[in-house]
Amino acid sequence: MRLCELFLKLAQRSKSRLRRAFLVSRGDSGASLVEVSLVIGILAPALLLGTAGAAGFVYASIEVSNAAHAGAAYAAQYYIGSSDTALPTSAQVTAAVKNDAPELNAVLKSGTSLTVTMATGCNGGAANAGNTIPTCSAGVLPYVQVTAQATIVPFTAYIGLPNSLAMTSQATINLVN
Repeated sequence: MRLCELFLKLAQRSKSRLRRAFLVSRGDSGASLVEVSLVIGILAPALLLGTAGAAGFVYASIEVSNAAHAGAAYAAQYYIGSSDTALPTSAQVTAAVKNDAPELNAVLKSGTSLTVTMATGCNGGAANAGNTIPTCSAGVLPYVQVTAQATIVPFTAYIGLPNSLAMTSQATINLVN
């Protein structure tokens, strides 16, 4: 009988300890809500600005890539339109690239511009700067290669993001008619 009474007393003590622990923690529950709201209030704007700045760089990178591809596509179409006898000038390709990405003007670093270079060559060989049609051996396709380069600044200055970022993209298209 004594053993049963001992177990009952221990169970009652444990119960009362649990009740006291619950009452103490119940009084602190509002403090954690205040702490969480303060942390979110401080960190959320910083996280949003950082994410938006990084997204701006990603968008600009896609724009530079698409612009280089548009320049190469323009050169290939020009080649086909001229019955395989001519390629556009570098100024024409540059205009095609800049027409494809007018949004980049808003994020270009001051004093810089979107630069475009054009090269041609034969598949498997090195590219030569300029717009001359390469003479390739039988079965080897000529290509045109356009490189676009821009130095981009973020729309907001933010700690952890660079002040500017140079982006380069290259597009190559075979000249086939």
